[in-house]
Amino acid sequence: MIAWIVFYYLIGAIPFGYLAGRIRGIDLRQQGSRNIGATNAWRVLGWKWGLSVFILDFLKGFIPVFGALNWLPFLTGDAGGWDFNVLVVLSCFAVILGHTYTCFLGFRGGKGVATTAGVLFALNPVVACVALASWLVVMGISGIVSLASLVAAVVMIAAGWWIYPLCQDGDVSPRYFTSPFSRW
Repeated sequence: MIAWIVFYYLIGAIPFGYLAGRIRGIDLRQQGSRNIGATNAWRVLGWKWGLSVFILDFLKGFIPVFGALNWLPFLTGDAGGWDFNVLVVLSCFAVILGHTYTCFLGFRGGKGVATTAGVLFALNPVVACVALASWLVVMGISGIVSLASLVAAVVMIAAGWWIYPLCQDGDVSPRYFTSPFSRW
């Protein structure tokens, strides 16, 4: 199972922003915010390249975690003696750490927002949609990507705390939507 975690780290470590910049003859580490993430790629390379980097960074978070959740039990049988939930959590951390500390660029990568979004959509699409909605509102009002990302992170935690019981035992009762305190 260590091999899976290393594999997921290496997937996360693929520096799509850096590669997109190099295709255009630009080193993103020397331009704009000097970050290889989607936001800097958007600013320096233009919206088409920035959107492409965002999608690729998102998918490198989504696909490995979705795979760990859905395919790993079939490939490994019993998760190699590991607790399956621990393996999924380690997969999430590995892919995000791979993006933020990529071994291909001296352990200096992006901030991990798009990759974390991909991980979150794989883990819980309902919580991810709530976080995305908050990101869109804050971005629309302020126009500041970092502020929108920080607010979305806080909303994600709150939404996860409130919505998580909905994911248990398939209980999607409307009573959960009345108040977060109604469960007590």
